[in-house]
Amino acid sequence: TFVDCVYAVRYRVSGCKCYFNENTMRYENPDLLNWLIIVPVFMALSYIGFYLKKRNLNQLILPALWPKIIPSLSFTRRFWKRAALITAISVLIICLARPQWGVRFEKIERKGLDIFIALDTSLSMSAQDIRPSRFKKAIREIQGLINALKGDRVGLIAFSGESFIQSPLTRDYSAARLFLNQMKIGMIPTPGTNLTDAIKIALSSFQKKDSRKKILIVFSDGEQFAKNSLAMAEKAKKQGVIIYTVGIGSGEGEPIPIINKNGTISGYKKDKTGSVVLSKMNESLLKQIAVNTSGTYFHSDKSVLVVDALYREISNLERSDIESEMMQRHEEQYQWFLLLVFILLIFDSLFFERKPVSREWKGRV
Repeated sequence: TFVDCVYAVRYRVSGCKCYFNENTMRYENPDLLNWLIIVPVFMALSYIGFYLKKRNLNQLILPALWPKIIPSLSFTRRFWKRAALITAISVLIICLARPQWGVRFEKIERKGLDIFIALDTSLSMSAQDIRPSRFKKAIREIQGLINALKGDRVGLIAFSGESFIQSPLTRDYSAARLFLNQMKIGMIPTPGTNLTDAIKIALSSFQKKDSRKKILIVFSDGEQFAKNSLAMAEKAKKQGVIIYTVGIGSGEGEPIPIINKNGTISGYKKDKTGSVVLSKMNESLLKQIAVNTSGTYFHSDKSVLVVDALYREISNLERSDIESEMMQRHEEQYQWFLLLVFILLIFDSLFFERKPVSREWKGRV
């Protein structure tokens, strides 16, 4: 197809594989090249317009009389004006796609922290003492934190009765947000809240020999059913991991809603005696875990997001070099195409459709 021909400029085809190197042309925004499909449409419309004008004019005036009756008429000039305009549109689309060729190398030194964010996905996080729910409030806090990060590596841990890595450490914040949006209550079949296992899996996921600062941020209501969470926090401190905790919920207690498939509340969780279970935030445990690892405890209440205060806190930590490498950057070449567009538009503006006619003075004086 026409678009495939355009992409052939970008790729060299070998069998079923397409590739390019630093010496070939590439585009920063190749999807914009799809707009080149409008070029043959403009060409077809121009051809149809020329054909209809000639046919209508031929019906009114014999072609042999055109030079006498309409001496300024020039279909050739009209053709070149249309060609210049269509070419300018084509080159402008290529310019917007940002063509690049040639490379230069720059030494890049990256500084940052290694941050794991552990999110409680247990059923108690669906309690609505903080609207719209504890879990959704935690999601908003984490989204704001990821958006504020600059140069830090971030990973996600989902935990309830068990834990697993939802996203490994990465600087690709778009991927981290994508994995965050896939997290939901009940995604781990084992019920309960096991803070011990969440800390343990974070410690095993950090690179021990790395000199970078290691941070674990826990978002939970703190309803701990497993033991030894404080002992695991002490182990984290020995390994140089700082734990920040964010308490989501209230201490008064809130019933745990049961959400049906329609997204409405069909009832509330009850114990074996038939009484409604009240979920209370265990603030003292979350505070103690943070203090034992030289971290800070934050309480996310109904009105205020704590993400700003949390980010300021971790920003004060000394950042270490993540890596120093030679970064390959492609040279932008769109300016040459933009110059061509400018020249074509000037030509279209100054070049008239009608040819100049010299006035016949013989016999007029």
